[in-house]
Amino acid sequence: MLLGLLVLSLAFQGTLAVTECEECKSIVDLLQFEWGEKKTEECVMEIAVFICETFHIEDNDVCNFIISDFSDEFMYVIKQILVTPHQLCGLLMKNDCGDFVDPLATIWNMTIPGNQPPFVPKQVVPPGNPTLRALHLTDLHVDMFYTVGLEADCGTPQCCRPQDMNVEIVENGDVKQPAGPWGSVGSCDTPYWLLTNMLQNIASTAGKLDYIMVSGDLVSHTVWAYTPETHSFMVKNLSDTIRSYFPKTPVYFAVGNHEGVPVDNIAPHFTPKKYHMDWLYKAMSNAWQGWIPADQEKSLEYNGCYMKKIYDGLRMISLNNVYGDRINFWLYINQTDPDGTLQWLINQLQDAENVGDKVHIVAHIPGSDGEALEGYALNYYKIINRYANTVVGQFFGHTHSEKFYMMYANPDDYKSTPTNVVYSAPSVTPYSDYFPAYRIYTIDGVHKGSTYQVIDYEEWFFNLTSNNANPTNVKWEVLYQSANMEYGLKGQIPTEYNQMIERMKTDDSLFNKYYENHNRRSIYDGRAPCNDQQCRNGYLCDARQFHQTQQLCTDLEGGIQKPEPKKNKYSARFATSNERRRGKEECKI
Repeated sequence: MLLGLLVLSLAFQGTLAVTECEECKSIVDLLQFEWGEKKTEECVMEIAVFICETFHIEDNDVCNFIISDFSDEFMYVIKQILVTPHQLCGLLMKNDCGDFVDPLATIWNMTIPGNQPPFVPKQVVPPGNPTLRALHLTDLHVDMFYTVGLEADCGTPQCCRPQDMNVEIVENGDVKQPAGPWGSVGSCDTPYWLLTNMLQNIASTAGKLDYIMVSGDLVSHTVWAYTPETHSFMVKNLSDTIRSYFPKTPVYFAVGNHEGVPVDNIAPHFTPKKYHMDWLYKAMSNAWQGWIPADQEKSLEYNGCYMKKIYDGLRMISLNNVYGDRINFWLYINQTDPDGTLQWLINQLQDAENVGDKVHIVAHIPGSDGEALEGYALNYYKIINRYANTVVGQFFGHTHSEKFYMMYANPDDYKSTPTNVVYSAPSVTPYSDYFPAYRIYTIDGVHKGSTYQVIDYEEWFFNLTSNNANPTNVKWEVLYQSANMEYGLKGQIPTEYNQMIERMKTDDSLFNKYYENHNRRSIYDGRAPCNDQQCRNGYLCDARQFHQTQQLCTDLEGGIQKPEPKKNKYSARFATSNERRRGKEECKI
């Protein structure tokens, strides 16, 4: 009866060409009339899902994920920020619907210290001095339940593992794409034995490594199964695994968005204690003993950030920037520098500047990513520009693809001076369209006057097509031995990368190299070509952006089609099956 009234109401309003916003408000009004105000408040989760599905705010899997996996956290946030039920429309629709101000669109400003030294442009590092070699791993996403032969194209967000639908497919003999012996491109994560094979290959072929950076996301994409216990286990297990292959090499981890339980949700300390992430940070502190200085354990156990002086004149900062993740629901309440991570970063950079030290930063989410909050990203950008002479390396992950990002003196003007380059390394996981890979940087080493800048880097990958076809004799291959040679760079400096973007506008060969390296796959491995101008412009625009603005891409003619993001991770196991939906019986619409 109630659903019929809602449908009839929407149909009638459609003839009057009213806005979706008004339709949304009418739904809430009708529910209040039918249920009463008290019940409407109690059933706000179910109303949110109904609105989300009805107006296609997200796909149905995402809408249902809210009710099945985020109910406790989402309800707490809703109660904190909504005054009237109408504001639910403003929150979900984000199009000036009602008087609700979208907190995720808020731009807030940090106080940036003055007395900035004159900017010194980075120069190509001259040869002849000692160097360091640093391994960069990111987005391991290890699936301990990966099972060879199960369906790799199962129609759910995570395949190649035992689950009801996958078992039925196998039993019925309907497997379209069997999970490969060493992994599968698509909705499948990293088998544990692929990880150990990679570490063994690095240990036996890379020579001496001075340190290792891991830019977050250790666990699989099975977001419905996340618990503090499983995450704590994986943090210890994977840290111990890496340590076993590199017992004398320090490893510096950053927190990824998949370390959150629920996914993306790292609760700041302004929330009730039961939601705090102390358990995660403590698990990390315990697992990383010997890699983290004792005087930094308190910081790590508070907000997931730490600093270590790794060489005379060089500091490593691990920044937990999941506090800038737009899918972190806690930030709907207050996104202004949660747990003081950016103020902490400013303090660390100021200390380094005061004594002339250089800094490398390892973090997870790039500022221009669709999951990054613009307010957080823009403040980070301004901080790095303030300390542009101090920060000489930024090492991110999250996108699973090989990328670089430019930073400019004016964050909205690509014609202004290039100040920094951000490296986004390729993922270990093949999820969802990649061959596994890792990167090794050569860095200006320990000597008088060292810049500690990146000099060059090499990249290795695992061809799943050929290795699954010959599973007893697998090999990791060099994707390219030198980024400088691959892309025709004089060195790893901002001006060279900025000029590379300009060259890729017209140099098809150069752009195609970058495009194929993006996924570590060619058209011969099932990778679709990027032949039209819109596609090319999407990649060029992406490289200029380290915060979310189109002002950096106004010269790119012919339109812009941004690279497709990873497959949607916000799906409950079988959200299309109504009987699997949670929710109060009395709140059914």
